[in-house]
Amino acid sequence: MRKHVGVLEEAGLVITEKVGRVRNCRIGARRLDEVAAWIDTYHQVWEARFCELDKVVEELKWKEKLDGCKKEK
Repeated sequence: MRKHVGVLEEAGLVITEKVGRVRNCRIGARRLDEVAAWIDTYHQVWEARFCELDKVVEELKWKEKLDGCKKEK
């Protein structure tokens, strides 16, 4: 268990404090805020890409519908 906590502590994700024989851990909020900001950046990028993809798909559907109408005449 200590190895896992040590890795998290090195990454700045948890802060440990030894009180007697007990070691208390708490979340390192500052570091988690950095991670959340990084994730949000990529979320915005992918959201924009998916919006553009939706536009392309709608345009293809529209063209397909027009082509179908032309063939029926």
